[in-house]
Amino acid sequence: MESMEIKGRNILVTGGTGFIGGHLVEKLINLQAKVFVIDIEIDPKSYFAQNKLEKKCKFSFVDIRKKKAVEEYFFENKIDYIFHLAAEAIVERAYGSPYFAFETNIMGTVNILEQVRKNKKIKGLIAASSDKAYGKTEKIYTEDSPLKGDHPYDVSKSAADLICQTYFKTYNCPIVVTRFGNVYGEGDLHLNRIVPGICEAVIKNKTLMIRSDGTYIRDYLYVKDVADGYLFLLKNFDKVKGQAFNFSSGDTLSVLDLIKKAEKILKTKINYKILNNAKNEIPYQHLNDEKVKKLGWSSCYNFNNSLPLVFDWYKNLS
Repeated sequence: MESMEIKGRNILVTGGTGFIGGHLVEKLINLQAKVFVIDIEIDPKSYFAQNKLEKKCKFSFVDIRKKKAVEEYFFENKIDYIFHLAAEAIVERAYGSPYFAFETNIMGTVNILEQVRKNKKIKGLIAASSDKAYGKTEKIYTEDSPLKGDHPYDVSKSAADLICQTYFKTYNCPIVVTRFGNVYGEGDLHLNRIVPGICEAVIKNKTLMIRSDGTYIRDYLYVKDVADGYLFLLKNFDKVKGQAFNFSSGDTLSVLDLIKKAEKILKTKINYKILNNAKNEIPYQHLNDEKVKKLGWSSCYNFNNSLPLVFDWYKNLS
């Protein structure tokens, strides 16, 4: 089966000014799609703003929690495909403001899905779930693993993921779900995450504060691999609709192993302090991504070839 032509398609990215959204929008623009973006803000330091992507797409301020605003937006704009990335994406913020996290991640998703259900001209939606949707386990996650988050962010992702599946199974809406591990790269402005924290500690000669006990294990996936993963699913949409896909990388590391690896790559010593005060964190997360690999996707990057690029971006930001 031939892959779908992206050029000339009307493609909406919700949350498109965010960290991952900015990279996806840039790639879609380069593929000559007609790109639409909705979000609630544009951070001047964001990858989206710094690369002046607003001038190359149709941007609108829309809060996905507002049902009427979402309805009006879809009435006014003809959309072929949707990448639904808009969300409360920070675990700590979701912990502090669970109502906002649930309203955004769950009901915001429902507001977008309702437009897909009602508008048969929309040909497909690719939704951003998360490895956090699987909840706590000591086993490797497969796409068939149960979704059982137990804290605000994780539950919001489990719920939104299941609701996306419901709209496919009940209403035959054309939907695909993605579950990525920890994404890092240029444009991540949340410096309390481990990779931005490492870069900031080296650039500013600061002590890196580690929230966990240092043994927590994660998959680390470079943002350009993530954007490529989204595009891969879009190009093969008819083959993959109705399914969920894990995306992983060769970098499955504990926090302390990640720091050691960064020291070698950046040829420097990183001073750190273990605080061990993390709340609601999952100790072990690793995604099996054989399913998407069998279809032909694989990650092109690893820490060795991406971290120097990411480090340079943070150096120029500061």
